[in-house]
Amino acid sequence: MKQLTNIEIEELKPADALASGQVKRFVLPGGKIRITQIGTFCPDVIGPGPTQVYVIESDGVVLLDAGIPTNLAKAFFYHWRNQPIPPEVGALPHNHSELEFRQGLNLAGYSPRNISLLTISHGHPDHFMMASALLNDMDADVSAHILDTPAICNPWGLLNMWMSRQQHMEATGMPVARTPEELKGEAVIRGLNLEALGAALKVDSPVMGNGFLTRKRSRIDGIEVRHLPGHSPGSIGLLVGKPGEARVLLCGDILLDPITPHPDDLLVYLQTLEALEGFDDVALVLPAHGGEIQDLKARVRFLKEHHRNRLQHTFESCRVPCSVWDVASTENYFDTYVDPKKFNFLAGLEALVHFELLTMVGGLLRTEIRGRVHYFLNSGEPFEEVYGRITDLVTNKKAAALLRY
Repeated sequence: MKQLTNIEIEELKPADALASGQVKRFVLPGGKIRITQIGTFCPDVIGPGPTQVYVIESDGVVLLDAGIPTNLAKAFFYHWRNQPIPPEVGALPHNHSELEFRQGLNLAGYSPRNISLLTISHGHPDHFMMASALLNDMDADVSAHILDTPAICNPWGLLNMWMSRQQHMEATGMPVARTPEELKGEAVIRGLNLEALGAALKVDSPVMGNGFLTRKRSRIDGIEVRHLPGHSPGSIGLLVGKPGEARVLLCGDILLDPITPHPDDLLVYLQTLEALEGFDDVALVLPAHGGEIQDLKARVRFLKEHHRNRLQHTFESCRVPCSVWDVASTENYFDTYVDPKKFNFLAGLEALVHFELLTMVGGLLRTEIRGRVHYFLNSGEPFEEVYGRITDLVTNKKAAALLRY
């Protein structure tokens, strides 16, 4: 057991060969609030790595996030994207992630019946799509931010996202993953039964803003909600602990280490990073993927500089007309290797949000649409002038984007 600013940290179970299954306990000062981190399978390299869910024992027992079923992870990260599946991943049983969660919960001394509230950090598949299987054994309400309920509550939300993004990515110049005929066929949902999966949740307690986490309109002491949009419209974090003491921020995907989170809206994401710099009593940040973050403000500064550099790279690449995919597939642009001839929607979306912010401030201009692919040219100004306008837009709290594209 080790200590970090009076927070005790104990590993109850090490991670396996796929970096999954780890169980760690964090005990806050006074010992009345405990957080248990359980790693559940999600691919790395081609994905963000294991989804870490959190059991928070405070005024009641709260579960943050639920992970993704293993069969769906295989379909989403490998089959649907036409990527080869490693033998060790292919050999995993369909319920591997669920077994990891249940074993971790038992190891930490809880049963599913102890959990009274499941809170979803945001509406991406790797954070909520195992919930239906888990809720069968819980007497728990579900809470999520109202802005992410279209993804969480619609059983066809995942396929809608996949189909619409595939078409969207064609405009970036990215090679398609599958032909339109394949997208309409049974191959798209191989190994996946949406009806049996229960790919939608009923949200009992929608989060509307900041304040104490609530269940059935009763507040849960020791856990506060913070709306932290940018990775998704309804991304939230939980501040755990007493104000003025060392608190823990459970941040979903808003902050990650070592990978950098993908912004859904870069302007909003940068505004959220500005807000996070004002969190003065956070001693530890626990994200949904990757390692714990011991210095919140240092990680925020890193991410701000990271996106500044990526904006400059994007701007300077467009000295000649470029598509979004031209830039996304340049060496070292994305966190992992991107094959220019392969579909990779995360890399494409990462570049796209940088294009759109530069376009908002007049740094990039669309010059033509060739076939279905859009091409952009920079304004010819010094980048610092363009970045100055971006900074003004980020820090001006009264400003809101009218057009994203």
